[in-house]
Amino acid sequence: MQSGSVKLFSTLLSGVAAIALLSSSASAQQVDENENILVYEISFFDIYNPVTALDMVRQIPAFSINSGGNARGFGANAGNVLINGERPSTKSTSLEEILQRIPKDNVQKIELVTGAVSGLDMRGQTRVVNVTLIAGDIKSKTTWSFQVIKWPKRVTPSGEITQSFKLLGADIMLGLQRRAGAGYNTETRELFDASGNSFEFRDARSQMQFGRWQPHFTIAKKINDKNSFNLNGKYWRWKFTRVRIEETDSVNAGVSQFDRFDFANANNGGTGIEIGGDFKHEFNDKRSVKFIFLQRNDKNNSNFLFETFDTGGFARATRVISTGSNNESILRSVYNWERDDKNSFEASIEGALNSVDSGLDIASDTGAGFVPIILPVSNNEIKEKRAEAAVSWITKPYSGWTFETGVKYEISEIRQSEDASSARVLKYWKPNFNAIWERNKTDQIRFRLQRNVGQLNFNNFATNIDIIDDQTNVGNTQLRPETSWDASLALERKFGKKGVLTLNGSHSWISDVRDLVPFNNLFDAPGNIGNGRTWLISANARIPTDKFGLKNGILTLGGGFGDSEVTDPLTGLQRVQSFRVDDFFSVDFRQELTNWKMAWGFDYFHRSASEAAFLFSQRRNYNGPGDFDFFVETTKVKGTTIRFSAENIFGPTNFRERTDFDGTRDLGIIRQTEFRQQKFGSRLRLSLRGTF
Repeated sequence: MQSGSVKLFSTLLSGVAAIALLSSSASAQQVDENENILVYEISFFDIYNPVTALDMVRQIPAFSINSGGNARGFGANAGNVLINGERPSTKSTSLEEILQRIPKDNVQKIELVTGAVSGLDMRGQTRVVNVTLIAGDIKSKTTWSFQVIKWPKRVTPSGEITQSFKLLGADIMLGLQRRAGAGYNTETRELFDASGNSFEFRDARSQMQFGRWQPHFTIAKKINDKNSFNLNGKYWRWKFTRVRIEETDSVNAGVSQFDRFDFANANNGGTGIEIGGDFKHEFNDKRSVKFIFLQRNDKNNSNFLFETFDTGGFARATRVISTGSNNESILRSVYNWERDDKNSFEASIEGALNSVDSGLDIASDTGAGFVPIILPVSNNEIKEKRAEAAVSWITKPYSGWTFETGVKYEISEIRQSEDASSARVLKYWKPNFNAIWERNKTDQIRFRLQRNVGQLNFNNFATNIDIIDDQTNVGNTQLRPETSWDASLALERKFGKKGVLTLNGSHSWISDVRDLVPFNNLFDAPGNIGNGRTWLISANARIPTDKFGLKNGILTLGGGFGDSEVTDPLTGLQRVQSFRVDDFFSVDFRQELTNWKMAWGFDYFHRSASEAAFLFSQRRNYNGPGDFDFFVETTKVKGTTIRFSAENIFGPTNFRERTDFDGTRDLGIIRQTEFRQQKFGSRLRLSLRGTF
């Protein structure tokens, strides 16, 4: 952990507390008959001139949208936004996209749920937003968005149009989305020998281009008072290209001389399709059952060519061709029983079939044609059968207190074939306990203790290679999921209608820490390196600025610091866990200029360095001045929001220090060190979105 970051965060935290305590206390928003539900009527959002449900949810105090993970299965990927009390039956569509497609005229109210509540598909979350839509006939609506981004070397347009209407009693939404991007960065690398003398300098430029088309649909129908169903689907096709040019000079006694020229060209693409849906039957006002299904399939391919030219012309080339396909099929059933006002129960069963098929073809050419390079675990086929059963109980034994306790049991069988063959069965118990105390209308305390099981990434079962960084990670057929006992405590105080101060603390005791392990003392491989721990302390304050002369402004301050620990498998010494970032802070400000129907604001984010330990090297990554964005927007055109933003104004820079060893890292014999600097440049964005 960086001492400077800790001092900065301590100062920030003191300021947060002082400012928040200066805020005058006022009555909270209208409270539903359930003390854990805070209701925001449509009038609350009038000052923000919203166009879609997304504009409204973003203004909920002390709440930020989290779409959940992208792990295998459905139950383990719960987001924190519900639509009519239900979780959308899709995995790969973000909550921001779903909310952006809902016109604000279709929203009846928005609820902030700050504790476990029966009848809502919270799935273990202690804080969610529930968007309640207007029931009955709704006029046909079109939502649209269009944006143009000026990258350092390119201009890319993107957009989406969605039509919602009623047909045969069903609410139908049809849409087409286009996404595009064109990143550009410059890069320098300077290499030093063991004595600290510079011997090589590299100067590189990279141009990226990305595009994706995606048609999509949703159908929702209430069949009768007891039965309803939802159906959604989408298809996508994407393409990504990258061209990289690098010139290398050798340095001798401070004099530079041309050494070689490297050219890298990558062409990636793929297609995918996802169909999901659910059917709900209500036996009565206290018992219901819901069936959910999801089918997802995607295919991708990549072609990478790396060529080197020196003073004599062509020197060598390396070609990497990779292919992959993923298939996921899920069935889930959930039974809910609201026994009485103080007790409710939920039971669920989920089954899934997953398969991954990947191939890696590497060849080298030194002038006589391409010759294959054989690496272990280059071709891989994985099949998994997984089942999970869970039960939970929510109870409110005393006024102001809510408890949720439950347990999940997961069993999976994983089989791997082709270059490596293995078969194993994994079994895990996952208990959890949540307690929420609403001390009064302004103060809430939340405690959580649960056992989590990390999701395996099947891509780690196969070998991957990075030619530019000269790094090969071999697939690990024995990789196990990381498991942990996680405890957290949150203290929250509300100030008026919009002010909130939240303090959080968490600690994790981890088994089978996921990191890098040596493979035959030749390569690195993703693997498990024993037990470890992490902890984090953070704070977030949402502060109305009216008292400080900025009417209708909201200042949000956040930050945190923490640490991690694990035993290094090579040295036997304690170190931080690879790739973790523990310290961060952020500032966000937005002011509504209501008379002009305009708003402006800015945000800033900075985080600490991350470290990683490899078999033959160690690395440290850190950022430069941080990410600063500025925006101004207007809603003067009825039903339309026009926004202009300048992003990454400081020109974000990433620094990396890499130490390569002569032999394995534990010997400590330095061969060379490398200092890399990447600059990504700022960008300008003009976006329009609206409804009609």
